[in-house]
Amino acid sequence: MTKHRDAQLISRRELYDLAWSMPGKKAGATLGISGEYFGHICRALEIPHPGRGYWRKKAVGVAGPPPPLPPASRGVADGWKPGDSAENGRAWRSEPQPQGPPTFVDFQDSRRLHELVKPAAKALRNSHPDRHRHYLNPTTQRLIDIACSKDGLEKCLRFTSDLFKRLEAPTNGYRVAIAAATKGFIRATIDTETEAAVPGKSGFSPSWRPLRPTVVSVLGVSIGLAVVETSRRTKMRYIGHGRFVLDSGRLEDYVPPTWVETQNVPTGLLRLTAYSPFYGVPWQRQWTEKPGKLFSSQLDEIVSGLVAGAHELFLALDEAGIQPG
Repeated sequence: MTKHRDAQLISRRELYDLAWSMPGKKAGATLGISGEYFGHICRALEIPHPGRGYWRKKAVGVAGPPPPLPPASRGVADGWKPGDSAENGRAWRSEPQPQGPPTFVDFQDSRRLHELVKPAAKALRNSHPDRHRHYLNPTTQRLIDIACSKDGLEKCLRFTSDLFKRLEAPTNGYRVAIAAATKGFIRATIDTETEAAVPGKSGFSPSWRPLRPTVVSVLGVSIGLAVVETSRRTKMRYIGHGRFVLDSGRLEDYVPPTWVETQNVPTGLLRLTAYSPFYGVPWQRQWTEKPGKLFSSQLDEIVSGLVAGAHELFLALDEAGIQPG
């Protein structure tokens, strides 16, 4: 078994061999868990395992050969450690895709979007804004880490896809994935505000957040990534039926009951935040889109910054005695 920090990481291959060497109940007992939980781990890690009646067929020599172990899908863990919770195992599985016939938009997405961005595109296009009707609030958390308004969605999807493709291009080879539960990574607090933080007041983060961080492995160092549409504090006036509009400053323009709230309204400009997903080792770097300049034109600068950041984070992790992967 492969050594992984302080616990033993049992690889997918080892679990596969165990699954096909004995019934699930015995395999689970070997690991100190139930047979049902063992099957749950196999499904979470995309490991083929015997179905109902296999062992009876094998006993009389009519069972077919085991299917081969397929490569793990993007974001699936490379093994299991004793002590991982059942909830963590459940979350490794891919999010089910919406059903229905493919559309022209699906066809366009299949050609232009990165594989990790496609599920986010479907979920966000079908989602509704939060209570202030600004940031989209999808019903699932098993997506890459992006947050934006309805108006900013398509630009956010295109930039995120361009970023992931550039990172994974043969000239770079930096793999992007949704972190596996076994890694124990944390997500940093992501601030969307364009103004400098007011002393004693925290910034603004959209209500939706992913179940797990989105990470890129740069030179063997895992770095968290989050793409957001920035926001600006704006005075908004309530005009009834749950609606807010930009306040004109003149009370006579509105019919009571009405009031003013300061809300964080999306600006249409994007921000990429790269951060340390390791508990107790803070590190963060940001790139913010400038008006009139295509954000994707900064991709080379961003990649170079991530490489430099990987060196900085490696030194901090080494000092803390933490593995960088």
